[in-house]
Amino acid sequence: MKYSPRDLTHQTFPTRLRGLDAAAVQNFLADVAQELEELLRCQSELEARVEQLGAELNEKKEQEEEIRRVFVAAERVSHDLKENAIRESELLVAQANTHAQDIQREQERRTAQLEATHQERMSALEIAYRTRHTDLERQQHELTLKREHEHAGRVAHLEKQFSDQYLELTGRLNAARHEYSQFLNGYRALVNSFAELSSKHLLPEPTRLPQQVPSPSTEPARAANVIDQNFQ
Repeated sequence: MKYSPRDLTHQTFPTRLRGLDAAAVQNFLADVAQELEELLRCQSELEARVEQLGAELNEKKEQEEEIRRVFVAAERVSHDLKENAIRESELLVAQANTHAQDIQREQERRTAQLEATHQERMSALEIAYRTRHTDLERQQHELTLKREHEHAGRVAHLEKQFSDQYLELTGRLNAARHEYSQFLNGYRALVNSFAELSSKHLLPEPTRLPQQVPSPSTEPARAANVIDQNFQ
């Protein structure tokens, strides 16, 4: 600006004849200087305000840029977390399926092993029972033939000997019955345990195992009746 309020206030003019009123000019200049000073003050305030608003605008822009960067970073982190969660969930599902398949295979293996063991024990017991029963019948028949062909004078001795052997055979037969009863109890407990194990792991219903085996009481009872008839 070419003039300041101070310049206007102290401005002087040369005087001439019939010139302007010096006081009026001074008053006018004073008013103009005051108004100019007010305008300059307002301009200064406006410039300060503009500068302040510019600083605030720059700060807001920086904040907006920071918010945008944070938002972009948050989106990236969210996307990464989502991808990681998906991968982890897929991995967990795959591991769970593999573990379930391993458990099922192990259960099937154990079931087959238990069934094979059961069949082996049943076969072995049946063979042992039939062999023992055949031996007892054979021994009983041999003793009967021996008793029929012995001399009449040895009848008492043979009857006593046969009676002792009969008691021994009866004890052995009772022991065989007791052993068979124990096996039957163990077999039933094994079947119940197998059924409970299968129900816990929700396996398909396996082939039902036989719940009954031939009763050993018929043949030994017949043999005992034959011996009793021979003693009568």
